[in-house]
Amino acid sequence: MGTQQHTCEISQLLKAFDALIQLSQVSFDYQLVLADIWIKAFSELTQELASYEAKGETIGNLRQFLEVWSNIFDREFAQKFRSEDAQAIQGKFLKVGMSYWLEQQHLLKEVRKKLDLPICNQVDENTSCKSP
Repeated sequence: MGTQQHTCEISQLLKAFDALIQLSQVSFDYQLVLADIWIKAFSELTQELASYEAKGETIGNLRQFLEVWSNIFDREFAQKFRSEDAQAIQGKFLKVGMSYWLEQQHLLKEVRKKLDLPICNQVDENTSCKSP
């Protein structure tokens, strides 16, 4: 095995590792968006429950509580993801996630070749696998 091949393999490994780091970074940004939604939704829920108490009303069962919670959460989620910032973060998360997946698949294909395992090029009911 030549030095050039080792260099290529290390380069592929570093590329996959870089994709993982990028995915971790954008995942963190996406989780911040989701955390903001949960915080706002929970705050709205507590205000809604306080308004029920102020009116002397009660929530009679779990179904009614979940309906109130679901309406609030849906509203907050939709409102947040209508913003350009949240859409940009979500789009970047999806783009980087797909890039990572492609790098991971390429790396796994190379590992399978090195281990002399079958390589599947298609996934369907008639999956065809061939030895490297």
